[in-house]
Amino acid sequence: MKRKNLLFFEIIFVFGIFIFSSFVSAGVGIKWGQETALIPESTSTCMTYGVYNPWPRDSYVKIDVSDNLKPILTEAKSEVKYVPAQTASVNSLPVEFCFRTPKVYEKDCLLFGCLICKQDCKESQKVYTGEVILSESPKEAAIGGTGGSSTTMAISAPLQIKVQCKESPRNYSLVFVCVAVVALLLLGVSFLKKKGSVKSKKR
Repeated sequence: MKRKNLLFFEIIFVFGIFIFSSFVSAGVGIKWGQETALIPESTSTCMTYGVYNPWPRDSYVKIDVSDNLKPILTEAKSEVKYVPAQTASVNSLPVEFCFRTPKVYEKDCLLFGCLICKQDCKESQKVYTGEVILSESPKEAAIGGTGGSSTTMAISAPLQIKVQCKESPRNYSLVFVCVAVVALLLLGVSFLKKKGSVKSKKR
């Protein structure tokens, strides 16, 4: 009976090692130099993260962000990066992640909520906190295909985005344009009237 129990535990142990080795046979790591970024609103920018792969199988990775950062990081895009096996942390490869911040501060406008506006930046600074997610991607995604399995492994790094308000004086350019157009119309009407009166006198 003891032999059977011992044999059973040996089988479980070997099976456990096999399962564990299959999980650690591939993976990725992430390195970052900053956890907070101050970015003006309506601005496109890129951030670079280091990725490495100490395991014995090649990986393809991509960068995304957590759901609570997606509304503030619009037009987000990242390349799919090939990370060879046995890439140590000291030899990490750069992966670029680019995005654009939208308008988040209200402007003071005189007409229709969008004309003759100014930005005085009296609101408190808006801060968004979340994570940058580095996920393993199927090889097909790196070469433009649509097949392959879904993401198998993911790790994250903290990221806090502070959106900077950009001050601007009230823009009266529309008023100047309207005044110029009205002045030209009045000059045109006056010229036509004068031309018409000269013709009538000649008759």
